This record gives sequence, C-alpha cells and structure tokens, in this order.
Amino acid sequence: MGKTVAWLMELMQRQRAKTTQPAQARKVRDVPPQVIAPQAIAPQAIVPVDQRDRPGTRPAEAQGCWSSLAPQIYAAANLLQAWRKVKANGGGPGVDGENLRDFETHLDTNLKGLQSQLRRGVYEPQKVKRVLVPKASGGLRPLAILTIRDRIVQRAVYDVLAPLYERRFLDCSYGFREGRSLQQAAQRVAQWRDQGRRWVVDGDIKDCFERIEHRRLMQMIQRDTDDWLVLRLIERWLNAQVFNEMSGRGAQTSRDPAVGTFQGGVISPLLANVYLHAFDQQMLQSKLALVRYADDWLILCAKKPEADAALERATQALSQLRLAINPYKTRVVSFEEGFRFLGVFFVRNEQYVLSPAVRR
Repeated sequence: MGKTVAWLMELMQRQRAKTTQPAQARKVRDVPPQVIAPQAIAPQAIVPVDQRDRPGTRPAEAQGCWSSLAPQIYAAANLLQAWRKVKANGGGPGVDGENLRDFETHLDTNLKGLQSQLRRGVYEPQKVKRVLVPKASGGLRPLAILTIRDRIVQRAVYDVLAPLYERRFLDCSYGFREGRSLQQAAQRVAQWRDQGRRWVVDGDIKDCFERIEHRRLMQMIQRDTDDWLVLRLIERWLNAQVFNEMSGRGAQTSRDPAVGTFQGGVISPLLANVYLHAFDQQMLQSKLALVRYADDWLILCAKKPEADAALERATQALSQLRLAINPYKTRVVSFEEGFRFLGVFFVRNEQYVLSPAVRR
C-alpha cells in the first residue's frame, strides 16, 4: 500500500510540474503532499415583465408545456414543506436581519402572508447579502445569503420546477440533481473507460455561474413554461440587488445586471443546469460521451485525435451560450497519465478517492 501511495503522489506531482500552452492548457491544481485515501469505485423573445406580472397574463409567443404552476407554488402544504427544508438547512439572516427563530415565532401568520403575496402577484424578492468564502482550489467564491422569506419562496418554486426538469435533463448530467451523486458520475467515467475510451477531455467552464446570460436563460425557461409567477420570480431573483456589508451599510456592489446567477440560493444550480442543458444536447447529438457535474465535465474518446476534435466541438457549443472553457483547467489527457475528477484520481485501470487535503 505504501508503495502504491508513493507512486501515485509522484505521478500527480510530475503532472503538476508540466508546463503547457493556455490553448490546450493542462489542469493546474496545487497538490499538497498529503496521503491519498485509496478506495476503488465500481464501474457502472422575452416578454416584458410588466406584461406578465399579473395572474391570467400569458405571453403570446410562449411555447411552454408547463402551465398553472402558480397554485402549486403557493399552496399551503408546499410553503410549509419549503419552510421545513429551509429550517433544516440552517443558516443566518439575510439583509433584513430576520433569523429562523424570528420567522418561526409567528410561523402560521408569516406563511399565510407569503401565500397571499404570491397569489396576488405582489411578492418582491429582497436584497441579497454577499459574502466571500474560500474555494477548495484557491481564491474566493462569492456566495449569496438570502432572507429567510426568499429562501422559503425559492424552495417552494424549486420543489415544483425540479421534478419537471428532471424528466427533461439528460443522463450525462449529474450535478445538483435529486437521486444523482458524485459517485455515480465517477462510476460512469469508469464505465466509459472500460469500453475502450482511454482519452479524455478534462473540461472546466470559466466562471460559469457568473457568466450566465439572463436574457438567454429567460428565453429557455419561457420555452418550458408560460406560468406568470415562475417567470416573474426568476427574473426578479436574477436582477436582485447585491449588497456587501464590508462596503458600508447599504452599499451596492458592482455587477453586470445582465449576467450571473447567485451561488447560495437553492434555485441557482437548477438554473445553471437549465442553461447547460443545451450544451449537453449538442454533445450527445455529436455522439460524444459526456459526463457533466455542474460546470466540471469530461468527454471520453477512443483516440487522441477524437479527443482533440471533441474539445473544439465543446468550445464551440459553449461559445454559443456566451460561455468559455477555462484554458488553465482544461486539457486532453489519457488514463495512462491520470487525472482528477470530482475528488477521484483516475489512472490506468484504477481510481482512488482523494482525501480532502489533496482535492485542493
């Protein structure tokens, strides 16, 4: 076992030392000399909001197949279930200072108030507090802290929308989906490998959440549903004001109002999957073996020229969504060289779960 770990660490360190050009950049991540925990994985046209703010208003050009979602969203049972999930997740107050205990003190009154506002179409999402948290790979990631009320409403919308999108999303997508996991994605990679696909495009989307275009995303959602409440709330959340307490009380942070979704809200990963569904479709239409977990993805190929072509195809597909690969975290690599994906190190015919320290 000791020799195996030493060999793996030496292999990973050799990869880290290699220098490459950004156009075909290799995935560069610091790998501290920690112990790897060996653990094999078994194979296996936007309508202006003023025209749809009220119940009964339907965009003429909407091609959505999901209608009448609003009553499901503001149903008392759905709001109560949303509250229970928000409470179970914990977390501090948003910009209004209201915490979970405060809200629960008058729970029935508060939930009825939310229900009334949603039914009448007057609910307005509140400002978003932004904090910075360390990334596992280094640097800082902005996270949004919503108010308790917005968390409940987002969860209520998510609980209605997510099951509908689950029927539409493709099998190659694993991130932030009910009943799917990191381990399942890793197992799928091993299955493709064992079928002879030994070359891999190890891809990463540059600042994916921060670059999602609001208008394009709303067009996608509007093709799926014409429900006035869903469209209104999602557009309001996308355009919510962001405040940074460190910049002074009530000081608004700078951000492009036309792009980006807030990481931290329950709806954001779902919206990202909706946006990247077009990428999934194009990859599968090109008969490529894609495994995607949020903005991290692999395309597995039988030969290196196929992998090089797949990288070009993926780059083109992302550019159509106004997204780009991260050239310093994207490369073409073989299983013989080894690579990391979702906390697992794949090398030759083996895979090892990495300890948290090594994943950075």
